[in-house]
Amino acid sequence: MAVRRKDKAVAAGPVETAVWWAALTGVTVVSISTVSPVETLVAATAALGAACTARAMRRAAGVGWRGARGAGQAVLRLPWAVPCGCAALSAAVVRRRDDGATVRRTVLREGADPGWAAVVLAASPDTCVLDLPHEDDPLLHTLDRCPGPVEQAVTDPGERR
Repeated sequence: MAVRRKDKAVAAGPVETAVWWAALTGVTVVSISTVSPVETLVAATAALGAACTARAMRRAAGVGWRGARGAGQAVLRLPWAVPCGCAALSAAVVRRRDDGATVRRTVLREGADPGWAAVVLAASPDTCVLDLPHEDDPLLHTLDRCPGPVEQAVTDPGERR
């Protein structure tokens, strides 16, 4: 049994490094104005060093990947939630009143990691994570009384308070 875990850990290393490398290369290439072969090569080389460093830092900190339940749905709903959140925020600024604004405590879905969940919840302009006093119950300030699409994906529907 221990041999399998070790094999999985060894196999996960190159995959994790490749994911970091691809993401960092993509961000660098998108950030430069004129993409030439030399700049692409420099971006890819620098990203490889950064990817190896990122993996080493994650391992040194003892942080593991866990709690991804609801992450896929939340990320898929985020592109729609951001413009809707911008519209709600703009409307609240123009009206200068807080008709639907509310502070509420919710409970994360079973298996959702509070670290990524708080980041995804706060990515919408109409939602702010005020506090995360425990592992599973973020305190949110939202401009709408109804939960947004990202909040629905990340939180347990029966446990909103």
